[in-house]
Formats: sequence, C-alpha cells, structure tokens
Amino acid sequence: MSEFECLKEVDICPWSCEFDVVDEDWLFKLLHFKPRRKRLLKTPVLIVYAYINRPYILDLHERVSVVRKMLEAGLDVWMVDWGYPKRADKYYRIEDYIDYIDRCVNIIKKKKKVDKVTLHGYCLGATLSTIYSTLHPENVKNLVVQAPPINFHTDNTLAVWARNIDPDKVARAMGNASGDFLNFAFLLVDPIRLTVEKYQALLNRLDDRKFVHDFLYMDHWIFDSPAIPGCVYEEYITRWYHRNEVIEGKFDVNGQKVDLRKITMPTLLLVADRDHITPPDCAIPFYEKIPSKDKLMLRVNKGHIGLTVSSSAHRELWDKAIKWIVERSK
Repeated sequence: MSEFECLKEVDICPWSCEFDVVDEDWLFKLLHFKPRRKRLLKTPVLIVYAYINRPYILDLHERVSVVRKMLEAGLDVWMVDWGYPKRADKYYRIEDYIDYIDRCVNIIKKKKKVDKVTLHGYCLGATLSTIYSTLHPENVKNLVVQAPPINFHTDNTLAVWARNIDPDKVARAMGNASGDFLNFAFLLVDPIRLTVEKYQALLNRLDDRKFVHDFLYMDHWIFDSPAIPGCVYEEYITRWYHRNEVIEGKFDVNGQKVDLRKITMPTLLLVADRDHITPPDCAIPFYEKIPSKDKLMLRVNKGHIGLTVSSSAHRELWDKAIKWIVERSK
C-alpha cells in the first residue's frame, strides 16, 4: 500500500451534530441542533459565526466540537448559517446581517417562550453580535465574544493590509470578494508557514492517522470559503478597518448608533494569544471599555482557529467557558 493511501481513508464529513433548518431567508439559515438531554437549560444559545468562512468550524468533528460540548452541558444551541453569496447578492449590506440576527432571536424567543438569548459571536460574527447587543440589549441575556475584532487599528499584517486596500476597486472589479481572493490574502500573511511548512508537516506525519484526519478536516474547512457580498466587503473594510468606527462609537445601523456603553449584560471574552487574524489588541480595548459588572476574559496560547479546534484549548478553556454560560443560563 502506498504511504499516501491514508489520505484516501479520511471521509471528510463536517457537522458531527444533527440539526434542523428552522428558517431560511434567501441566503441565510437558522439551524437548531438536536439536544443531548431531555431537560435543557432555560436560556438558548445563538451562535453567530463570521460571514467569511463556514460555521461548521464549531462542529468540525466529534473530538473538537464546541457545539457538542454545549449540547452535553444541557444548552439549547442554535446557529446562523450565512450561506454562499452569489453575484446577484452583491448589494447585501451589514444591516441585512444584523436584521437577520434579530429575526433569529425573535424566532427563538417565540419558539422557546423566553425573553432573552445568549448571543455567541466568533470573529466577525462577534463584531455583528456586539453591534446587535448594543442595538437590542433587551434581547441579550449573555454575550460571548470569541476572537472578536472590535478594535480594528492593530499592527498585525492583515489589519495593516486592510487599512491600505481600496475595497471599492475590489468590489467594482470582482462584484463580490471571492473566497479564493480572501484565502490568498490570508496565506500571504505568513506564506512559508501556511504553505510550504504546513504541507511538509503533513508529509512528515503520514503515519499518524489522527494528525492526517485533523489536517484534512481543517484544510477542507479553510478552502471551503464563501464570497463576501461586494457592498458588505466595501462597508466593513472602509468603516471598520479604515475608520475603526465600532470601538470609537461612530458606527451606525439604519441611523442607530452603536454605543458600547450599552453592553451591561454578562460578557465573556475568549482570546487567543497567538491570533494573527484578531490579536488580543483587537479585543482588550473592548473589554476595558464596556461597563458590564459581570465580565470575564479567558485566554489560551493558541491561534485564531486553534482557539476552537485544538485539543489543548478544549482542555484549558472550553470547560471553563461553557461552565460560565451554563451558570448564567438557568
């Protein structure tokens, strides 16, 4: 048998937990995961992932599924899926994403007969969740923000590039910012490590079945990237990266200003110390600025995605994070 045969043995099937599609609105979907316990905690959790990647990173496979951990803890877990935008979706705007979060929250409130939800945002989903929580604080019992880009004026390579790109030219040339375009930018942040060294490591460890399994699942997720609608790309690069409007209180949705002083609900901040996408400097100014009297920051020495899929992060961080959510969900 060839030493490469092990690559064929991995059947990549992300989404380890069963779910129902509860709502569809053109591109967007609301997913509801099937519970693991008969008695669920009172407050549902709505997970909002970034619109630049697929949300199944939180349920990649059984060994590193944050969703599975939540379900096993008795949480009622829901998730937004932003879909795969096509060229016809170019004119979506950030307000459309905020409006759909509101729609999902209201669906959950009605179905579960509750007044509030726990909102859990990851990466740009954390930005959206924070914005929503300032606009509709009456609907959010707890806010969980994971690797959140809130302060966009940081010195990491990606942020420096974003501040120096003309998103209008990209949108005019491409219509949407394609997944391939975005992936190329992410790889160029550290091209030797993310291309040469990464695949050399795979060749060196072909006899390690667990490593090969995890590698192929991650690689599948990395390159399964949706496009960003052109107007959304233009808006978030200009208003967030160029002008840093969210942390400075200048961002608005339909004329309503985003005021971080309205983040008074219990807030959990999850930070990866080696995050080259949203380093701690993206999050710490937000943590210091919000007036919540019940706030906690948990940190782990991992990267942007390792925060979710590394075994050590599951051991060191996720048990504590889920315990925090559970205690505030009764």
